Amino acid sequence: MKSLISYAVKTVAIAVVAVTVFASNTQAQESQSGVVAVLDVAEVFKSNAEFEAQMNSIKQDAEGLKQTIQQRQEAIKQEAQQVSQMEALSPARQEAETAVEQKQALLRTEARQAEAALLNREAQVYYTTYTEMQDFVRRVAEVNNISLVIRFDSAPIDQTNRQEVIKGVNRTVVHYGNQINLTKMVIDGMAARSASAGAPNTK
Repeated sequence: MKSLISYAVKTVAIAVVAVTVFASNTQAQESQSGVVAVLDVAEVFKSNAEFEAQMNSIKQDAEGLKQTIQQRQEAIKQEAQQVSQMEALSPARQEAETAVEQKQALLRTEARQAEAALLNREAQVYYTTYTEMQDFVRRVAEVNNISLVIRFDSAPIDQTNRQEVIKGVNRTVVHYGNQINLTKMVIDGMAARSASAGAPNTK
């Protein structure tokens, strides 16, 4: 079993290595009360291999669930067609109709429960990734005297898409310097931390 102490030491070491690079670019600003930096959170999520793998797994499960529900719906539909051919108002038909209705109700309930479980899994993946990112950003901020990290969108604005243009011109950050953009550092740092956590303990 991997030592928790060993993992903690590796995690701190990775953070120190990552923030050292940024520190060299902010020496002229260290005398100030605090530095403001920017972070493209969407890009961090998109570039996180572990996040993408877990989301793809959820998508596959959702597709599997969809196919299963469709198959069961088709089976119930065929059963209902058979029931419709039975003698009207007969006790046997009434009993069969009740059974079909119960199966339909059960399928709806199970589908809702399965969908809710998938949504909860998705929310947990987002939460875990965000808190890991938040922790890494905090470490970087503490070392580099960063007092505020602002979320921004680095994606280019599609001028042919009205909705995208409106969204773009309403962005909070209008201009930023590359030296205060933490996005790549956070992406690389989280990837290194994830690789270290998944590496076998050789001690």
